[in-house]
Amino acid sequence: MKKNEKPLWAEILRLAMPLILSMAGIMVMQFVDALFLSWYSREAISAVVPAGMGGYLIVSPFQAMAGYTSTLVAHYFGAKKEHRAISATWQGIYCALASGCIVAAVGFFATPIFKLVGHDQSVQSLESIYFAILCWGAAPVAVSAAISGFFTGRGKTGVVMIAQLSGIALNAILAYLLIFGKSFFPEWGIAGAGISTIIAQLFSTLLLFAVFLRTKVKDCRSAWQDRAFNKELFLRLLRFGFPAGIRFGFEMLAWTGFILIVGRIGVHELAASNIAFRLNGIAFFPVIGVGQAVAILVGQAQGRRDIKQTIRVTFTGFILAEIWMLVTALIFVIFPGELYSFFSGDGYAEFDKVAQVGKLLLQLVAVYCILDAGNIVFSSALQAAGDTKWIMFFAIITHMLFIFGLVIADIFKAGLLIEWLIATVFVMTVALLWLMRFLSDKWRSIQVIERHGDVH
Repeated sequence: MKKNEKPLWAEILRLAMPLILSMAGIMVMQFVDALFLSWYSREAISAVVPAGMGGYLIVSPFQAMAGYTSTLVAHYFGAKKEHRAISATWQGIYCALASGCIVAAVGFFATPIFKLVGHDQSVQSLESIYFAILCWGAAPVAVSAAISGFFTGRGKTGVVMIAQLSGIALNAILAYLLIFGKSFFPEWGIAGAGISTIIAQLFSTLLLFAVFLRTKVKDCRSAWQDRAFNKELFLRLLRFGFPAGIRFGFEMLAWTGFILIVGRIGVHELAASNIAFRLNGIAFFPVIGVGQAVAILVGQAQGRRDIKQTIRVTFTGFILAEIWMLVTALIFVIFPGELYSFFSGDGYAEFDKVAQVGKLLLQLVAVYCILDAGNIVFSSALQAAGDTKWIMFFAIITHMLFIFGLVIADIFKAGLLIEWLIATVFVMTVALLWLMRFLSDKWRSIQVIERHGDVH
């Protein structure tokens, strides 16, 4: 380490803290939405997670593909090709806008989709409404991912934090007003929660876009100057971003399937699982911030072809993430009842039954938290190194096996705890798989950007 140079863990935390605050803010937003809806009605809290995960399932592949701009930008930044980073971001924006139109069309099929799921009729109608709204507002989500990638790839994570937290604050206010119909606002229930989320995301996206347009690189080129469609860069984004999107899509497919299958057991079991997922966000989302910080530094190191730095960054990030995961796992084990008590409200009778089941679920969440840090950090490092095709291939296999196990458990009516046990084993197995891949040398020779001098 050079004199006056920060320790690696400190550099990771410097980059991660704004991202962690953003992830924590998203978690708080989801927590608040779930809290408001649990106060509003039992059906609303039962519907919001399956519908939300269903909406995110459709959006996530396109969001991840557009968001791969962060890796391209990091590589170009490390290789001292800043103007190429701006052009790559514009390709991500174009990809996101096209993706938004595709996802919006899916929203019109919300009712038949959730009719096939087979949840209680009172829950089905609410699931359809929330899902459709999320689909119709997908474009700002994907565009935000593309533009955020420009800032995170350069290590400017504070910009993303300010934009996201501004949107989150707006969402909290709008959700309260539109769910309950306060002041002169209409009472829209779960539809109000969906609309407030889309408005808040659009607000954050416009903030990011405004800052992006004001950005200049070393040769005094502005972001607007590099807005032209670039076929070579667009295809490069698709080459690496498409597998990343497919992988993320299968991940969401598996977990959406998990929630939908759990919902077939009963309303209480579905509500308990939904709340467990929200609480799991306390552990999960901040570690995504660490994973993103690791990806930034890995991308920059790979742009410089510094393999040793990539390895140091990844294992340092894993240790930091693991410490957080162990602390939250301990909280889940010691205080499960207290955590569930936050969700008891006048709108949900017989909540004691939900809390009783939920206490057991949090024990299983605590178990898989032990390895989930590796799941996030090692997969983030592999993707930043460009190993997206391999990750996609094995993600498809493992997640399909996960879904197959859940279907078998559902057919034989194995029950809620068995289905959650399958999920726990799955999470820990995939984490070990990513670790084994990272310990190999297969990812080291992947070239994400053109070599020096290939493109000027």
